[in-house]
Amino acid sequence: MEECASTRTAASGASSQDESAPRLPTEICGRIIDHVAAELNLNYQVLTGNPKLLALQSCALVCRDWYFHTWYHLRQRVHLRDRNDVRSLSRTLRERPRLSGVVRQVVISGQTSGQQSLIQHLGTFAAMLAGKLPELSKITIEEAEWTVGLMRVEDFGYLAAFHLVNTLAIANVTMSSIAQLARLISALPAMRHLYCFNVDCSQKHPVSPVSLPLNSASLKVLEVRWVAPAVEDLLVRISQASRLRKLDFGVGGEFTSSSAGSRTQALLDAGAASVAALTLWIASASSVDSHTVDSTVERHLNLSRHERLWRLAIRLYHPFVAWSWIPHIVSRIQSDHLMAFSVLFMARADHAAADFDGVVTMMEEDGILASLFLKTTGCRLSSCLIQNHHSESIVAGGTSSLDGRCRGAIDGAYGPSFIASKSTRTGVVTWIKFIKRRKTRRPKAE
Repeated sequence: MEECASTRTAASGASSQDESAPRLPTEICGRIIDHVAAELNLNYQVLTGNPKLLALQSCALVCRDWYFHTWYHLRQRVHLRDRNDVRSLSRTLRERPRLSGVVRQVVISGQTSGQQSLIQHLGTFAAMLAGKLPELSKITIEEAEWTVGLMRVEDFGYLAAFHLVNTLAIANVTMSSIAQLARLISALPAMRHLYCFNVDCSQKHPVSPVSLPLNSASLKVLEVRWVAPAVEDLLVRISQASRLRKLDFGVGGEFTSSSAGSRTQALLDAGAASVAALTLWIASASSVDSHTVDSTVERHLNLSRHERLWRLAIRLYHPFVAWSWIPHIVSRIQSDHLMAFSVLFMARADHAAADFDGVVTMMEEDGILASLFLKTTGCRLSSCLIQNHHSESIVAGGTSSLDGRCRGAIDGAYGPSFIASKSTRTGVVTWIKFIKRRKTRRPKAE
């Protein structure tokens, strides 16, 4: 666990230099720091560059009083990279018992950022800290290689002591077998939210069917993007046994393999009876012939069974080849509850202007917006560019020629609209949002 040794040194030096400067009362400074910390959203998977986090880190460098007041806020999310970090956290909990009620999230990763490595300290964490973090609600495992025998059977039992952990996030991880993933999920009895991103599995074909996690029926939110087929198959079975309310699903590939097609559609169908909010991340690298788009959507992205769908979001990655698929996707939706759907264009950070220009050209030339209008009778369209949680505006509404072109393309199909442009940490994101005029009740959760 990082203890910010440089912070302590800077803080002690700053206290002597600021003796003559006028100061606010310590209580007021503390309230200001608390206010900044309250706006730090820990739900983001990545906090690097977050302005609230940077502000808190800067506060810790001001003086000794500010350092100690900020210390607890900065430990709401703890990052453990090896066994020494686990031991350090355990020792700190003994020395400062108050910290046990502060830690909300724990991130367990390999030692080298950006590279997968063994996480032997996962078992150490479970054994040493079971029952000592009563407010822990989220465990993240990332940048890791999970080999056979990495955790003892009893270590999985220790994880059950974290009885308030409702979210498990697994990102950039290679499992040696699908049974390990099922056992990890089952070890957290209160889990309601599962996030799997770029999860691979060395075991391509399980020797025997894996038992479903005992807590499958409790799962409410599933976010899955770019996972191995074996992982996806397990998630299909879990979804069939649960009552999902929200599904975020990453769809990629060439859409030519029958097995891939059935697997994509299988996951969509697994939660169709209960999913109210659906997000599709479509990253197809190749275009589909215009004559086969409808059959492709029918086979891979058929939402006709989603009778409780309330909100649909579609996110397209460059080169946005799936833009022409959207009317075919929307036309199959039978839900009477559908109130809004949005289309987001994920532009490349180093080609933002060119990508945005391409998006506007599509809107001007292909008539997709008009087609969507015909398929969404009773809806109005608002268009804007969404802003990331730590982004800056790059194009003010009404001041860019691209903005005017985009406004014109949308106005041609829907009438007057407003548009503003924002950049994100990774590029520009365009958000086109359709909202029903009439009030539609959300389907009640069962």
